[in-house]
Amino acid sequence: MIITLLNSEIKLTVRPDLGGRIDQLQDLQTGHQWLWHPEGYDESQTRTLALGASFDDNWTGGWDEIFPNDAAGMFQGRHLVDHGELWSQAWEVVETSNKSVKMVRSCQTVPVRVEKIILLDENKPEAKIEYLFQNESDETIPFLFKQHAAIAIREGDEILLPDCLIEPAVLEFSKIIGRQEKTRFPKALAADGREIEVQRTPPRSSQLQEFYYSSNLATGECGIRNSRSQSALLMNFDTTDFPYVWVFQSYGGWHNHYVLVLEPCTNIPYDLEIACRNGTSAQLLPHSAQRRTLTVRLQHF
Repeated sequence: MIITLLNSEIKLTVRPDLGGRIDQLQDLQTGHQWLWHPEGYDESQTRTLALGASFDDNWTGGWDEIFPNDAAGMFQGRHLVDHGELWSQAWEVVETSNKSVKMVRSCQTVPVRVEKIILLDENKPEAKIEYLFQNESDETIPFLFKQHAAIAIREGDEILLPDCLIEPAVLEFSKIIGRQEKTRFPKALAADGREIEVQRTPPRSSQLQEFYYSSNLATGECGIRNSRSQSALLMNFDTTDFPYVWVFQSYGGWHNHYVLVLEPCTNIPYDLEIACRNGTSAQLLPHSAQRRTLTVRLQHF
């Protein structure tokens, strides 16, 4: 099932059958398509995945959401699956129009019902995405929730972050940052201690890869600026909803992909148990509801 949300400025393609994700986000002024898919991706094809399927083995780009966890494993007596369960399972469509869609999903790994509403502005190149999490149990549910927007990039694109601190998520994965230290974006440290800048995307031929967390955000915003289309994609959010932004980058170095993933997130690190111990995990109290919102907009310059 394919749902199209459209105004004069922007077109969103939504796939309830593919984890309820935004499959494509197109700027109608420039024709630029912002979301990445691997070569050979057929947008007309659906899929059926078992709960617990490997994320990396089945990733076909677009804009997924990750909940209630990232790393798979046992946690508080529950078996949590790879990258959570929202991305792999079909969502139920409750309401839809030419500018909005409302979907729901009752989770199997945790007793939580998730509602998602995408609302396109009447005229602006902007959409609001609102989530409602309903804990249907007597227990407090610690969780991780993050956006996982795969952005189609070109050499020289600029990563947009506010004043913040960055640090490598997994130093062994990093091929640009070389030290496990916090630095102020866009500066980082190479392995030999040299100061480097990390806001520009290198070419695919570099075969580089990088993955860092950003914290202490001055404002709730992140994005990417594409000089060729003279435009930028921006995400805006309240930092109480998403205190962190993860930035995953493959410049040919990981699975030969050339993609950048922007990930406003509730938690650091990716391990839910460690985040709980550190006090950097989101929590859903018994029989409570919690809303989190994000706005995505296009800007021309």
